[in-house]
This record gives sequence, C-alpha cells and structure tokens, in this order.
Amino acid sequence: MDRSVENIHLIMTKKSLEFNEKQLPEGYEFVAYESGMIDKWVDIQFSSKHILEKTEGELYFKEVFLQNEDLLKEFMVFVKDESGDLVGTGSIWEGKYFPEDKDKKYRLHWIGIDPKHGGKGLAKALVSKLLSIFKDKKMGEGLYLSTQTCSYVAIKIYLDFGFKPYDLENNKKGWNIVFDKINVR
Repeated sequence: MDRSVENIHLIMTKKSLEFNEKQLPEGYEFVAYESGMIDKWVDIQFSSKHILEKTEGELYFKEVFLQNEDLLKEFMVFVKDESGDLVGTGSIWEGKYFPEDKDKKYRLHWIGIDPKHGGKGLAKALVSKLLSIFKDKKMGEGLYLSTQTCSYVAIKIYLDFGFKPYDLENNKKGWNIVFDKINVR
C-alpha cells in the first residue's frame, strides 16, 4: 500500500464468477482461520500498511470478525510459507454497500500480503482461492470489494480478475489516480 498517494475510497464490483485460477507458488499453502489467529491477522495487516496501529486492527477484528467466529473458519484464509509463518490473509464477508442486491451481498475483505513476500503471486492466488470458495459455496452471482487509491497495485490484480470500477462517473478523481499509477485507461 502506497501511503504517499492520496487516499480516496473506491468500490469495485464483479458480476460474473468466471476467472482464471491462480495457484500459490511452491513452498506456500492455504490454511483456514483457527481460533486465536487474531494476532497473525493484525501483523499481516500492519506490515502491509492496511492499518497504521495494531490496536486499530485488533479492535476491528473483535468488533466485526469475532462476532461470528464460526464463519471465519469457512471464509477467512491465510497463506503459510514453508517456515510455517502466516504471510497473507483475506476473507469473504457480508458487505454493507449493497444491502438490497443479493448479487452484491458479499465482498472480498481485508486482503493483505506481508511485503517481504510480495511480488510472488500470493495476492493473485489468494484472490483466486477466495473467489473459488465463493463460487463453490454458491453464495451469489457476483460480489464487490472496497478499496482505496493507495492500493493501486491490488486494484490492478482485481481488474485482472474481472472486477470493474463502481460509479466511475462520481469517483473520477480516485480512478484517474489509480489509472495513472497502473498505466491503464
């Protein structure tokens, strides 16, 4: 996450469940959430600069995710390296932006990769895994995600998976920042 870029909130939607699956590179594996992984989740979000204070992440996790820990075991995934360290995470979670739209009820949520493991395709494989879970569990025909301009590297990945900018007309400034950063028009 590039904190030097103006932080403007953006939403992306995906109407189709079609995508090209991506695999984790050798030496990495997916593991499901287990009770007590809050510290690992916070560490990943902190190292990837999604949160600026660990207490912010702990509070969010407790107020949102731990309200339904059983769902976490199904819908939160971690990436584990060959040393056994958790280096990435993401989830599918109920959203708040489209309460009346059953095809946008869920979102990809809090996807983060420890920067020490960046550039290896972990984020692509993680998005692919989450979309596969969503599709396999027949959770709907589409979903969305909430992001920000300073996550333009992740936005490029989301675009490659078929997510589209939502409400482009009213968010021109933010999308122009992103498109300039990733050289897309």
